[in-house]
Amino acid sequence: MSVPARQDGGRVGGKAAKPAPRMLVRSPFWWTLSRSSLWLFAKLWLRMRSEGSEQVPGAGPVLLVANHTSYLDPPLVGSTCRRWVAFLAQAGLARFAPMRWWLRQVGVTLIDRDAPSTAALRLVADSLAAGEVVGIFPEGTRSRDGSIAPFRSGVEFLVRRTGAIVVPIGIDGAFRAFPRGALLPRPRKVIVRYGEPWPPERVLAPGGVEALRRRIAELARAPLRGAETPVGRAGQQEQRTDADAVAPSATAPSSSSSSSAGGEA
Repeated sequence: MSVPARQDGGRVGGKAAKPAPRMLVRSPFWWTLSRSSLWLFAKLWLRMRSEGSEQVPGAGPVLLVANHTSYLDPPLVGSTCRRWVAFLAQAGLARFAPMRWWLRQVGVTLIDRDAPSTAALRLVADSLAAGEVVGIFPEGTRSRDGSIAPFRSGVEFLVRRTGAIVVPIGIDGAFRAFPRGALLPRPRKVIVRYGEPWPPERVLAPGGVEALRRRIAELARAPLRGAETPVGRAGQQEQRTDADAVAPSATAPSSSSSSSAGGEA
């Protein structure tokens, strides 16, 4: 059974009522089954450990912002968060019909990362406005070397539009377990670290999004793309590599234009 999207506009006192926020469609059965199965796999094969998940607010809109190095990242976040999480994912994942069906059942919104649909972003924003939890990976694509690339503009767009609390997440080990090019996940230890919640004002302040990126790098124990030294790895030098993998920054978003909120999942 799917949770229907809310479409209850109408007229009140002869005037058009403000449309209620739309909710992302999700099947409670498939979400629960998928979450439990992925959690078990991650615990047994990846020796997954979660730290700080209790910091996710128990109610209200929350935007989970994480680094992105692997296809494992969305399952790792979704299976460790104590609330249901909706995700943005690259439309290319849905080429295979069964995968497209499953993604729809667990509440994933598909977007073209190079030309994201305004309607898709507004659906996610409406879901946040209705008190949901949404997870995004604002680098736009999986890292080629484990470093954290500059964020695209989706974080600012969604926070400004919805006033959602932001929770930074650092995923440590997913790159070693299942990097680009690997056919199957390797048995490597993975830690999902949740940081302290950030109020909207902190994210939207000058330099706030970049400060958020640095915090996620600290939690992931990963270097920032272009930084001289890795964050959280004392005494270890790491040169900039794969410069061509840096996702281009999007222009500043507005409610009437497209914006890149997250890339491939």
